[in-house]
Amino acid sequence: MPPDFASDDADVLERPPSPGWSGGRRTVLLGLTVAVAVVVGAVAASVAGPGPSLPVQSGAGQSAIAPLDERPAPTDRMPLPDAPLAGFAGGRDISPADYRGAPLVVNLWATWCAPCVEEMPALQEVARAGEGQVAFLGVDVNDDAAKAEAFVERLGIGYDLAADPREEFARAVEAFGMPTTLFVGPTGTIVYRHTGPLDAAQLRALLGTHLGVEL
Repeated sequence: MPPDFASDDADVLERPPSPGWSGGRRTVLLGLTVAVAVVVGAVAASVAGPGPSLPVQSGAGQSAIAPLDERPAPTDRMPLPDAPLAGFAGGRDISPADYRGAPLVVNLWATWCAPCVEEMPALQEVARAGEGQVAFLGVDVNDDAAKAEAFVERLGIGYDLAADPREEFARAVEAFGMPTTLFVGPTGTIVYRHTGPLDAAQLRALLGTHLGVEL
């Protein structure tokens, strides 16, 4: 089972003012501090772009899609959503229902997720070895489309890819971290989920255990 993750809360310490300062000087200093903070905050807000709401790794400081105490257990079964996914890099839309009748591995990834980037060569290796026995579908979540396309081309990813720019699919499958890998049976039921990166050996073992695919 994947380990439980929890984000760390940063402690904020307040230091009392020095007793040698007069009340007037403290008031001036406080005013200057507030003014500087307002200016810095305004500048930061103007240049900061929207960040991913899915955590790269649980506990990395980003907010999770669902509260951790409500997250599904790895073996909780649920149907894979049938709603079509947007095509990747201008490709055709993909419906998860098209994969019914065969085992399927669905991997949620993004270029902003370092563990996702690290594990994708392993996914490609196992997908190639399992061709004809198990299908693979990579779902690019809330990503920069140009970066994602260049990354896929550089790695030579050959399995099917789709896009989830608004995290609708990620929310529907109750993902709470990135990467998330779903193991889906032939009837379209998610039978196991893994949050966190996988190497090729781990992926092969999970395929055998949960989908009966021995590679």
